[in-house]
Amino acid sequence: MPKAPSIEKLLQNGSAEWNRLRKGGQVPTEHTGATFTQLFSANADLSGLGLVGSEWERCDLSKINFRDTDLSNAYFHGGRLQDCDFRGANLEGATFEKLKLLRCDFTGAKGLDDMEMDDVDMDRVVGLDGEEAPPPPPPPAQGITAFTREQREKALGVQANALLQGDPAAEELPPFKPQDPPGSLFFRGLKRLAMPPLWVLDVPGLRPLVPQRMPPGSSLETLYREAVKTRLENKKPMADPAVVEKAQKSLRMGAKDANVAAMYLREVGVLPLFRFATAQVLKGALREEVEVDDLTGSIDPRTTGALLELRLTHEVVEHLQEARRRLSATQLYTALLEAGFSPDNNWDEALESSEAALELAQMATGDNRDALFEGFQVFAALPEEARLRRLAYLAESVTNLELVSRMPEGMEPSWLNGPETRECHEREMTYVQSLKAEDIPSKVAALAKAELGVPEGEVPEESDGDLFIHLRCDVCGKEKLIVQSPDE
Repeated sequence: MPKAPSIEKLLQNGSAEWNRLRKGGQVPTEHTGATFTQLFSANADLSGLGLVGSEWERCDLSKINFRDTDLSNAYFHGGRLQDCDFRGANLEGATFEKLKLLRCDFTGAKGLDDMEMDDVDMDRVVGLDGEEAPPPPPPPAQGITAFTREQREKALGVQANALLQGDPAAEELPPFKPQDPPGSLFFRGLKRLAMPPLWVLDVPGLRPLVPQRMPPGSSLETLYREAVKTRLENKKPMADPAVVEKAQKSLRMGAKDANVAAMYLREVGVLPLFRFATAQVLKGALREEVEVDDLTGSIDPRTTGALLELRLTHEVVEHLQEARRRLSATQLYTALLEAGFSPDNNWDEALESSEAALELAQMATGDNRDALFEGFQVFAALPEEARLRRLAYLAESVTNLELVSRMPEGMEPSWLNGPETRECHEREMTYVQSLKAEDIPSKVAALAKAELGVPEGEVPEESDGDLFIHLRCDVCGKEKLIVQSPDE
């Protein structure tokens, strides 16, 4: 018969699993002499257990329930105990040495007179007679976690035995900061790369580190990125007439690079002559990215930026919620990996230690932890730069879509007729307003008569529900009135 896993092994596997087994009566209550080394654990229920003579070496424990636990002759050395509950516990002969006690409760604990404390930093500890709490320090860092320090150091490529051998660690393990905005996570991740990749110029809203050199090229993508780089260096990008003509043609033809064309025109301060001609292409590209079944699937910010620049709001805002969902998952996963967590470690413990993490998880998958885990597996398997790119692209796209959602109604009519119905002087006519049938006599009576044959002062017949689109040419002033019916 195989030997049952020890309490040390079970707690390393995570307090959620431990609590489940404990609730089901599948673990013993007697663990005399148990030894824990460099354990990170949060929310574990150890109440009522027999932990006589147990040793806790450099452990970080958060919200551990020791109520009525027999900790007589236990030895706590190094580490930190935060928000732990020792009420009613037996601490006779226990020793606390060279550690931090933060907001722990010893009310009603037994054997306090025989308990030894040596070089213990106490902050807001209650239940210890004669101990006065010092003034409260700044709020503690979030993210006490539940896997061993060795696992974290291995995940980060740090020598696991450095501390055990007494050597100074190369650097402190980074804290878990899911509360930080995506831009902060992105910037810290970018600094870990040898040099900024070219794609960072696609997210100028995040103010990235700028690549030093640009490769030569004449594509709209290369020229757009050069313009962004120039602006981020506090210089003014200059418009190249040949490139402007190329970009306008791309918009008019609805080419694949229409999104980059619109963004180039924005950078050089040139008004796009064509908006609606490329609407279907841009919205189709956005729809294709949103429909990919990937919890952290990227959304090109040049596409969402082009939709914002061209004020193409119709059928776009509906994708905002999906973009926010993906960003929440990507932000959470990035913060976990930054702190040394991985799908193989007890990353779900970190969620329980942070309200911000729980909020991101809820936004990403609701209560479906299996979907959250599967998404983390996919994301963690990507190269570091690819993960960082997804985070940056989603953050920039969410900002663009949020700005689109704030545009007033009527900025873009829902009709998408051919360019010939909207163009004059080799450019699209400017959208003026959308009108209902009852607005015709008071606002555009003469135009309605000239364009549609509606007698002045009268409402168009059988036009309930129709939308009348008023256009004007910026060159010659010619006006049009186009009817859109609900069934179109």
